[in-house]
Amino acid sequence: MGEKMKKNYLRTTKNLYFIDEKPDLRVYYSYTTPVALMIDGSLKVSENQWTVTTAKHLTWIDGGNKKNRLNREDFQKLLDQHKPEPDFLKTVGTISSIFGLMSQGDNKKKINEQKKRFFNNVNGLSFPNDWDALTEDEKTKRLEKVEQVAINK
Repeated sequence: MGEKMKKNYLRTTKNLYFIDEKPDLRVYYSYTTPVALMIDGSLKVSENQWTVTTAKHLTWIDGGNKKNRLNREDFQKLLDQHKPEPDFLKTVGTISSIFGLMSQGDNKKKINEQKKRFFNNVNGLSFPNDWDALTEDEKTKRLEKVEQVAINK
């Protein structure tokens, strides 16, 4: 990874700042919440849905131009499009795969149990009721398949 992205403070407060997250994307934060975006030089500000302090922050960002602020849903769509959340399944799949490589030669049962613990934390992913009755080779095969799907998403 590169160096940590630098916070740039707009005022003396440490609660309002922006981070240039990509060459064409500046994200403004009130506390730790994204409240405005500068996309290719175009400022997109959310309507206030938070606190009185955040309302002040929004005014400092856009000069109080409330009529051009985006409603909550439109701002969230724009935020998701330009700053997507990390892919948790991909991260867990990568960790599980690396763990498998580092554990080669160890007890298969122990490796499978640990990999299952990794994947138990992924929302929407579940194991069959008969999981414990499967052979360790079958468990390994299935866990490796989940890793492949996760990593290649």
